[in-house]
Amino acid sequence: ADCPLCKKFGRGPCGEVFKRWLACTDEHPGKDASGEPLHLSKCSDFAEQLAKCLDEHSEYYSKDDDNDRDRNQDENAKLKELKDAWKEFVHEMEDGIISGKYNLLPYPDKLNPKVEVRLASRTGAAFFVPEKDGHPIIAAYILDDKGSVIAAGSKEDIDMGNLGCVLQFKVLDGMKSTTSRAVYDTANDEVLILSKTMLLP
Repeated sequence: ADCPLCKKFGRGPCGEVFKRWLACTDEHPGKDASGEPLHLSKCSDFAEQLAKCLDEHSEYYSKDDDNDRDRNQDENAKLKELKDAWKEFVHEMEDGIISGKYNLLPYPDKLNPKVEVRLASRTGAAFFVPEKDGHPIIAAYILDDKGSVIAAGSKEDIDMGNLGCVLQFKVLDGMKSTTSRAVYDTANDEVLILSKTMLLP
């Protein structure tokens, strides 16, 4: 079983004392006649040794918390960086569409992306075709009805083999529609963007 306390206190200067205390509590489950947990009386020596050890080495064990916090902050910073990079990519695409630099076409009926929504979990998924006329998909993104990016990914991120390319998104409160856009590479290095707006159920 997952035991964060065991991972934290089972190593380091108090690891052995912690393991002896833990083994003792496992050997004495239940309560005595007065309703007190048995391990409180049977394992009090180990508990005192552990408390003393943890006091003496509090810096070592609080350092782990700092490391976890730092790791979480690093992961959050990387995630924010990735989201910002995708927002920048989408803005570049949208600006290119407005300026006429990129071709924006409606999806041909036979290639329309399929969008599934699960309102109970407030999630959705858009399924894109991996290629159009032999030209591979480069990336896909989904905009909400206000034009904000709610999902984006490269071919490598969204390629699900036999399922095609799948991009998952969260259904935000009050969201009425999504616009799914797929970016395809073409033979003459032009960027082709296919677009489809769909109402949500």
